[in-house]
Amino acid sequence: MADSEQVKAALAALADGETAESKTETTTSTSMEWHGSPSEERVAYRRIIERADAATADIEAAAEFVESVGLDRLETAVERAEHEVSGLAADGREALATFERFRVAAEGPREG
Repeated sequence: MADSEQVKAALAALADGETAESKTETTTSTSMEWHGSPSEERVAYRRIIERADAATADIEAAAEFVESVGLDRLETAVERAEHEVSGLAADGREALATFERFRVAAEGPREG
């Protein structure tokens, strides 16, 4: 199990929002810059959604996903899945909702 400092760091990464967008995106197996064939495009969005879905099971994995892939790319993958009428669209929307819950939890209670 992760120690409290690791969990705090993972939550802080989620609360800080997207840092992956500021990084130069390269063409990888999870890239959403669809420059390949239609079958390669389907593989790219599927991998992102599948990876996001798996990352929601663990806060550290979720933080790593946000850092390395980013929620904007997940949103793009979900849009692509919806366009393709893929069942993965629902999984992607669920993952987005989970990441949002993690972000809200990381911010902590609001004083007001």
